[in-house]
Amino acid sequence: MTILIQKVNGSTATRYIFQPVGIPVEKWKLTTKDIPEVRYHAKQGYWSAPAVARTLKALSATYGNRCLHWTFDLYSTESSGNGAERKQKKNETSLPNHWKEVVHRTEEELRVRRYAWRTVKGYLSHLRRFFASHQELRAERVTVDVVRRYILDRSQGGRYSRSSQHQLLNALKFWMEKIEGREKTFIELRPRKEKRLPQVLSVEEVRRLLASVTNLKHRCVLKVIYGGGLRLGEVCNLRLTDLNYDRMQIFVHGGKGNKDRYTTLPRSLIAELEQYHQEFQPDYWLFEGQSGGRYSPRSVQAILKRAVKQSGVNPYATVHTLRHSYATHLLEQGTGLRHIQALLGHNSSKTTEVYTHISSTERERIVSPLDRMDDDRRG
Repeated sequence: MTILIQKVNGSTATRYIFQPVGIPVEKWKLTTKDIPEVRYHAKQGYWSAPAVARTLKALSATYGNRCLHWTFDLYSTESSGNGAERKQKKNETSLPNHWKEVVHRTEEELRVRRYAWRTVKGYLSHLRRFFASHQELRAERVTVDVVRRYILDRSQGGRYSRSSQHQLLNALKFWMEKIEGREKTFIELRPRKEKRLPQVLSVEEVRRLLASVTNLKHRCVLKVIYGGGLRLGEVCNLRLTDLNYDRMQIFVHGGKGNKDRYTTLPRSLIAELEQYHQEFQPDYWLFEGQSGGRYSPRSVQAILKRAVKQSGVNPYATVHTLRHSYATHLLEQGTGLRHIQALLGHNSSKTTEVYTHISSTERERIVSPLDRMDDDRRG
């Protein structure tokens, strides 16, 4: 079973709100009696309980250690939301019945196949917008030309990114191929691949960045990201039990593509992590918010942004830059590409090979022909 869960700070208390995936929430019968003060909110369509470690442990003990999928969308989706969310809900309710049925069937199929919650949300959002722009159309009349015209109309404003076009096509392909049973579609509408190199920091820049962070917890967050080559969501999802001090490994559960892997736990970080545990005493997650619960990605991004400003390193550095820097520095130390691929959790070795283009070790050995010409003249 999968349970979507979110921590919400109310006016009087902080609570977890949660709902099952694939089961009508009003028909879901909680089978645990260990959750304190649990109650069902019929109007909002979710359950809630106090934001304490006992709630998480009770849900995990009853439905499995990996049942909880943290989200930041439950509350905003069920509440009034911002302008964009209200507009999206209005678009959905104004869809003709045949498109509503398509959205429902597609969502069910995505959940049966255990797609990540954010992928489900992104696909459905693209489909709703597309269907809202083609209310009178039927599935059999959705052709390559129709989709091409839609992409052109969307991109005229100059704010339709390559990634948005890719996700739109992924959503349409899933619907057409998995729901409507068509052959492979819309391949020719893919944008050209960009050959961009990852942004990386030098070892000295990373040292300056980490040294600029005076808060122990914040410094540990950044060191764990760099020391293990973690993605933003992965560091937020780390549990206390995911750190294996005997083997000096970090267990990354449910990473990108819902894949598990092991990565490095730096020995130099152990003392700071022990000090952090004594001072902050987290209950369940390795890094938790002020009132408990999983640390938010936005908080991690804010930590990095302040550190970048204070240290004076590349102002365009992001949390993911630390992951790129980890891989590049491993390569420069002589670690094999196959090992780096496993540590990063890449499916293809080609993804990992990009770091050979930005490693400075080999480039520093290259001598320009112009320099050799000058050397020959002096000789």
